[in-house]
Amino acid sequence: MVAPVMAALVALIVTSKTAGVGVAASRLHKEVSLALGPGGLLSQGVPGFRPREVQHTLAQALADTIQQHRTLVAEAGTGIGKTFAYLVPALLSGKRTLISTGSKNLQDQLFLKDLPALLTLLERPPKVALLKGRSNYLCHYHLNRRLADLPQDPTLVDELMRIRHWANGTVNGDFAELTSVPEDSMALVMAGSTNDNCLGRKCPEFERCCLKKARDKALEADLVVVNHHLFFADMALKETGFAEILPSCELFVFDEAHQLPDIALSHFATSVSSRQMQDLAREMLRAYAGPLRDCRQLQSAASRLQATCADLYDALSDAPVQDWRQLKEQAAVAEAMAQMAEALSFARRILETQLSRDDGADHAFERAALLEGRLSQFLTPGQASLTVECHRGHFVLRASPLSVAKECQGYYQQFKAGWMFTSATLTVADRFDHFIEAMGLQNPTELILDSPFDYPNQALLCVPRYLAEPGRVEVADQLAQIAIELTQAARGRTFLLFTSYQMMHQVGERLARRLDLPILVQGMGSKRTLLNRFTQLGNAVLLGTASFWEGVDVRGKALSCVMIDKLPFAAPDDPLIKARSDAVRLRNGDPFTEVLLPQAVIALKQGVGRLIRGESDRGVMVIADPRLIYRPYGAVFLSSLPPMARTRDLQRAVTMLKAL
Repeated sequence: MVAPVMAALVALIVTSKTAGVGVAASRLHKEVSLALGPGGLLSQGVPGFRPREVQHTLAQALADTIQQHRTLVAEAGTGIGKTFAYLVPALLSGKRTLISTGSKNLQDQLFLKDLPALLTLLERPPKVALLKGRSNYLCHYHLNRRLADLPQDPTLVDELMRIRHWANGTVNGDFAELTSVPEDSMALVMAGSTNDNCLGRKCPEFERCCLKKARDKALEADLVVVNHHLFFADMALKETGFAEILPSCELFVFDEAHQLPDIALSHFATSVSSRQMQDLAREMLRAYAGPLRDCRQLQSAASRLQATCADLYDALSDAPVQDWRQLKEQAAVAEAMAQMAEALSFARRILETQLSRDDGADHAFERAALLEGRLSQFLTPGQASLTVECHRGHFVLRASPLSVAKECQGYYQQFKAGWMFTSATLTVADRFDHFIEAMGLQNPTELILDSPFDYPNQALLCVPRYLAEPGRVEVADQLAQIAIELTQAARGRTFLLFTSYQMMHQVGERLARRLDLPILVQGMGSKRTLLNRFTQLGNAVLLGTASFWEGVDVRGKALSCVMIDKLPFAAPDDPLIKARSDAVRLRNGDPFTEVLLPQAVIALKQGVGRLIRGESDRGVMVIADPRLIYRPYGAVFLSSLPPMARTRDLQRAVTMLKAL
């Protein structure tokens, strides 16, 4: 039976969606208050829901944003309940909405848990859809190709067979549904498609295409849940003239928005990889073995491309730097690059002579032309950051822009819509300047809402005395000794977060020799597997790097201590950081305060945020970097963190852990 208040809300939602317009601003504000307030829609229908004043404030700010087609930038501390704070106004407004998350975990949580909790309360719920990036979906065509040409690795063969069995029954083709194959398996890559090897409408399996079906559902939906990578992939593709992927909307909500600047840059980057070259060569050889057997130059062009690609890898693999501008000064690298560029050009010219004879060869020609255009950026470098990555026999050449602010501005202006950017970590010393500039936002409404958690009584921040500064030889021994004291006092239940794999392994090796507790190290399994084991064991110590600094939610007594090895500054010789810093210097700015410091502050806030996840959580946060105390910029970090109790006395932290 629907309560009277709820019945009125349902009628308003249905009316607004049918009419294609939103409800009046004053009415929307009242409905949001009724829904989120005591005895309201959520209190009646969502188990465990409790009204929060800060949640109400955030929801009303979004209601303003929706009605005025403005932009809202909101830092909402952990525990506010920001998910319902934006879902409720979005649903009640009747606006066509796109919600984007930083992680697939949150994307799945929204679609599988939070949205259903609200939609089941409605008599006529709106259509909702989940849309992920291409790599998350099964490709029947490429799976069949791999099954016809099985790899020699027996593990891969077994996993491909498991995928085939699952493929026969899946409806959505979302790899997240497949539990019998590890999430990081190469078999999933083999059974999926890429922008480069997708045949589009020419694919013989086009009618069964899982990605197409997901996109079609998204185009028909009133509310679509995507992730940042997909959003910016669509934005970048449209920027280069390709067809639209995501539907045009009237409201855009970005959760985990602190990830947006880096993700946006990555999608406006272009790359050329040895895998792409090898795939192109294989397509040419496949065409030669089939309908184009009379074109012998196809075989020689493909072989030449494979050989020059291998030569470039050999020239690059011993180079310690990643900056292409430095690498190209080496004679061997320059010569190998020139040879590969000529081989690619030759392949493109040969394929051009065979156009319209074979669909596969036609597609290979398009790919060759695209790769040739991308490669030109490395032959005649411009203003972009040019990097090289070599790993396990393959290389990637990547050209990244220094900023995408102008591209973002142009995109926002295409829509008469409201825009919301929210995260628990957007500000540096209570200012949004860094985020606003990076995202090209103009005159947004700014809102900072502190966490409702009682940090002074729930958490203790310890920066131990007598620590060596990062880079000293004794640091690993010191960190291991501190970790041993903390983990023994906490009876495990500890995250040790590092800024480098090297330090993680150095400390991990020392702990393995001296600590009688289960030790889980990043790389021993997938992230999900390690977190599940950590929670199940109840006394484990988990060592991880960047991927464990955010998107990890371990509540209650399972996690009582988090230690961070040092302030997470990016390496100043990182090619992209170096290029950005050079650009700042050209306008007489300070690269440290404008580039390095803001990124490090946001990263540290994320790491610290792993500790207190609920109102009953208590724990100790240790940051083992004396620069937090002795360097002037330490005050910027401290002013950006939650108001935890503080100490320099490690024994006080140990005593607290023993009592938890």
